[in-house]
This record gives sequence, C-alpha cells and structure tokens, in this order.
Amino acid sequence: MDNNLVEMLVEELEAGSKNEEKLWRELLLEVVSGATGNNLREAIREPLFGLLQELGETALGAKLKLVIERVPTFPTAELLLLVMELWGERHRERDQIQRELERMLSELATPIIRIWREILLLPLIGGLDSDRAQGMAERLLDRVSATRARVVVVDVTGVPTIDTVAGGFLIETFSAVKLLGTEVILTGLKPEIAHTLVKLGIDFRMVAIARDLEDALRQAIAMIEEDRSRQRKIVWARGSNFPGEGGEHDGI
Repeated sequence: MDNNLVEMLVEELEAGSKNEEKLWRELLLEVVSGATGNNLREAIREPLFGLLQELGETALGAKLKLVIERVPTFPTAELLLLVMELWGERHRERDQIQRELERMLSELATPIIRIWREILLLPLIGGLDSDRAQGMAERLLDRVSATRARVVVVDVTGVPTIDTVAGGFLIETFSAVKLLGTEVILTGLKPEIAHTLVKLGIDFRMVAIARDLEDALRQAIAMIEEDRSRQRKIVWARGSNFPGEGGEHDGI
C-alpha cells in the first residue's frame, strides 16, 4: 500500500468530518510504514480508538470491511484483535460512566441538607427501593459523622410507598444514627408507609414522629436545647464538687 492508495481510500471512505478523515489517514499511513506485530498495534491503537469514538462500532466495522476488501495485504488479524480489545475497553468505560451517573442521580434524588447548625434534613422523593435505601443510608451516616449533627429529620412526604426490604434498611439506618448519638425525627408518614414500618417492628422509642416539617423543626430545636441544658447541669454538678467552685466540702 503506497501513499496514493492511502489518499484514494481516505476519499472512498467518505469521512463525515475533518477529524475522521485525519484519523483514517493516520491509521492507513501507519500500516504503510511497514510496522508489524506489537509495533503495529501500538501505532494504530490511538487512531483506531479515535475512529471507534467518532463512528461507533457498527459504522467503523462497515468501513474497516471496505478497507480490507480493497487491500488484500491489510493486516486483518492484528486489526481485528485490536478492535476487539478496544471495544472491550469502551464498554467497560461506558459501564463505569453509567455507574457514576447512577450514583450522581441517586445523590440528587436524596439530598442531605444542613438546615440548622446541628440539624440535617433528608427529604425523600419518589419510590424507595432497596438499592436507593442502602445508598441513602451510607451517605447519611457519613454526613452525620462528618457534621456531628444532633438531629436528623427524615421527610417521607414525597415517597408514595416503600417495600419491606427498603423499610428494613430505613429502620436499620435509624438505629445506626441513634448509635452515633443523633436523634431521628420522621415526618410525612402516609398510612401505607406507617403500616410497613409497624409490620417490620420499628421501635418508636428510637425515632420521634412529627406531623409536618414545621413540627419536626420545632421538635429538633427543642431536643437540642434540652440536650444543652442537660450538659450544662452536668458541667455545673461536676464543678461544684471541686474546692473553690462554690460547693460545700468536708474539711481535711
């Protein structure tokens, strides 16, 4: 294959863009160079991958078939092996991008909002299945730990229903949040969701129930104030046991 044949093939391939034309020329010129084996594979990898991204699998396959038909000495075996390898890489990359997009969509669908210095709001909207519930639980626990929130308000007003598996995850999440020393307030309960949680054996001692978000916020503030008052009393009680702090002491 000489340079004239390269130009003829580039023209016959009817590139849809300047970039595609450039990539075909690079690939065919590398073949002309006489490289073989691994050297050839490395030389044509970049332009071939560019063509794969530019055209997609089907269109690239059709054009490669044309090139192979026109050039009997074309290194078909090396090319096909490389194409299969690049296709595999491309699909793995697609899968990774898809997973990342799903993760981002999940986070957008279940935002965790800091509405007060020590209060987090988790508004749930849409159906709550087991996958979404598990992802939500992991992110909520991370956020509670990072912010040292004292209260988490979980608003399920926008959730039409939950299955038993998701309900189980929700209950486990409440328990885990409590273990971190954070109170949980649940608001927006519908009869169907309440029935599911009761059926699963939720312990209402670990979660407070609020009529609406306004009521939940009032309860959250009251919880924080009560906790602060209790802490002040503990500090005062401890301080009164030391000489010079205003308490009564036995003489030595």
